[in-house]
Amino acid sequence: MTSVVEHRVHGGTQNPAPQDWVPFEWDEPGLGTQVHGEVAIIRPHGTGGSLQAGFWRTGPTSPGANADGSHALVYSSPLGDELAAVIEGSATVTVNATGERFELVPGSILSHPKGVEVTWEINSPYFKKYWVIWNGSRPTAQPRQTLKVSNVNDNPPEWVDYHFTEPAEGPQVAGELFFISEGGSTGTFLSGIWRSGKGIAGTDVAPDGTLTTPYTGTLGDETILLLSGEVEIRETESGRVTHYRAGDVIGLNSGQHITWISKGPFTKKLWVITKDQLPE
Repeated sequence: MTSVVEHRVHGGTQNPAPQDWVPFEWDEPGLGTQVHGEVAIIRPHGTGGSLQAGFWRTGPTSPGANADGSHALVYSSPLGDELAAVIEGSATVTVNATGERFELVPGSILSHPKGVEVTWEINSPYFKKYWVIWNGSRPTAQPRQTLKVSNVNDNPPEWVDYHFTEPAEGPQVAGELFFISEGGSTGTFLSGIWRSGKGIAGTDVAPDGTLTTPYTGTLGDETILLLSGEVEIRETESGRVTHYRAGDVIGLNSGQHITWISKGPFTKKLWVITKDQLPE
């Protein structure tokens, strides 16, 4: 897949139109071509490397599924590092090399490094997940080889104010965040949870909790699953304005200037930031 620089915010709902779902086919090392479940792509590319995001689902009529909708498959995320969040259903994921098992339920977040083979055992009747897959041009020195499972409702003590510097507007404070993963197999692959609202830090927070902030994503492309609240995004160059609600996917391009408006009283998102590290 060739990356395309397109200064336009990507966006879509977690309930794509029926014609947008297609069988998910990939080449699994040692097993060859596999077809399991269906996929709908919301973000087809980023500004560098290979970046895609969307939804995957399975049920009684899905490719590879059992008649009752349960589903078993071997998957090593060969297309790149994957971060996934369970939307519907439950499953057990087992790391084939170690036997380590993880139970996934709605809200579970799975951070799956590229090349780590696991077996998915999906319970009937239905299952849906949100996913972001990233593959850069250059392997990192010591890529993580372990799965990590967290949850969108985690509330660790490590929430920190999000400080960053906008190229034109200078230092900003916009909400608070914590990290889920801070390294990837290729290039930059960061993920975490962010929130804003009443009583939460922000350079421009209204009394009702609405946060308005300029943003260009200098750390890389950002792909978002909006977990709660409502967001308005104003694209500076084109003037285009888009609106998003909880459950929607938002894709921001590195280098594109926008104004991000989180409506009060609170907004929360699951974010992934990716950036290709090209050879010098």
